[in-house]
Amino acid sequence: MNVKLYKMTFDSAHFGEGHLNESHPTFDASRLYSALFQEALKLHKEEAFLILSQDPLFVLSDAFPYINGQPYLPKPIGYPEYKENDSDDLKKVRQQAKKVKKINYIPISRFNDYLNQSASIDELVELQKQATANSYVTKKGNDPYEVGITTYNSSLYILASQSELFDLLIESLQHSGLGGKRTSGYGQFSVECLDMPEDFKQHLSFDSDKVSMLLTTSIPKEEELVKSMTSAYYLIKKSSGFLYSETSKEQLRKQDLFKFNAGSTFQYSFKGSIVDVRPDAFPHPVWNFSKGLFYKIEE
Repeated sequence: MNVKLYKMTFDSAHFGEGHLNESHPTFDASRLYSALFQEALKLHKEEAFLILSQDPLFVLSDAFPYINGQPYLPKPIGYPEYKENDSDDLKKVRQQAKKVKKINYIPISRFNDYLNQSASIDELVELQKQATANSYVTKKGNDPYEVGITTYNSSLYILASQSELFDLLIESLQHSGLGGKRTSGYGQFSVECLDMPEDFKQHLSFDSDKVSMLLTTSIPKEEELVKSMTSAYYLIKKSSGFLYSETSKEQLRKQDLFKFNAGSTFQYSFKGSIVDVRPDAFPHPVWNFSKGLFYKIEE
């Protein structure tokens, strides 16, 4: 399948991770996949979309910043490997480490410089600040509460296998919106399908024994887990949530799924799968997209 870059331009959105008064600037592939599946249900194309997305060649990434015409990548976990020398000023080393922690995303044009430790950390921090601004909206009433809102000065992008059906669903989704508080007008976006930059495309990895960085928050299949954990650097994200049961007329908790964050690095990449996280005795599957897509950082 032909992988394309889908540029998504939001005015404002609420992408929560469990706290209503917080909003994250980006979202993971499973959130987008769930929203696309809802659009497929509306159009009576859910079976076709499930077959499409289960194809081994179908890929979908998390969302990352797209600033001034340039895609950004997640900060690779475990790289570069900083080594302290006896002559290093310990205070300066710690100050530098604090600055690095502020970086979440790196422009693709500076990515190799970052790996080679020749990039200006201060400059990367400032570049990242251009993307978004966070604010709070107070909902008044008998029990007032705050909602975290992200306002965008730039766009986001995802990588996905292009098809007529995928294009139909994401174009439909731009009007429905993505994220929380959509009834308040948040989460609508415009979408544009672009060719991937050639240097980006050359680094995409689907099955590699070279060090690669995960672009999709995902988890290996059980039979892939032991090998993929060899020489890996990673952070774990808990994927959970609730859904409404028409049968019991109550909110039921989906099965928890622990996945590797985008930016985790692996010597051996994995394929992953789409996992059914339905509650016990729930009448139909509830899909969580957990297929891997990687960016090679070692040739």
